[in-house]
Amino acid sequence: MGVHPSEALKSTSLSWLEQDLRRASGIGEIGLDPKYSDKGPGSAQMKTFLAQLDMAQATRKPIQVHSRDAERECLDALSGFPLGAVLMHWFQGEGLLQEALGRGFFVSFGPSILYSKKLQRMAVRTSKDQVLTETDSPVPFGALGGVHGPSLVPSVVFKLSEVWGLGFEETRATLAGNAMRFLGLSEKG
Repeated sequence: MGVHPSEALKSTSLSWLEQDLRRASGIGEIGLDPKYSDKGPGSAQMKTFLAQLDMAQATRKPIQVHSRDAERECLDALSGFPLGAVLMHWFQGEGLLQEALGRGFFVSFGPSILYSKKLQRMAVRTSKDQVLTETDSPVPFGALGGVHGPSLVPSVVFKLSEVWGLGFEETRATLAGNAMRFLGLSEKG
């Protein structure tokens, strides 16, 4: 649970989040995106993002960060917080990838990896133990025959296994273990 950058201008109070956060498995999708409004210092997006990072720090909940066209700003904001697990959701900052990975952040890949050479390059350069899959990513209409959503996760896993040169089952097991670690769950429970 959290306030997406698209909703930052509408969010006047985060008291509801503070009250309900104990029941959530994490905070997200939070972050910055200039598509929706100003993301600069003092903006509603930045204030909302920083307030949620405060909550994540206080609760040690994992966070999912939306950083479209604001990768540098998100990484800079995250620098000020000792956090638990951080997922850079649909991260596009190819030039910032090693910085994010060096901080121990997870990076997710979704259906766009099926056709994006950039995302395939990024997957090759990402430590396998820092990768998660996702169902969400802007896929151009018709790019995958109109198919989208959770039904594409096995295809994402297959593409990752292909670019990593591993078998499907080994890749699936690695990704499942990563998800458990990100959420702070034991793999047996």
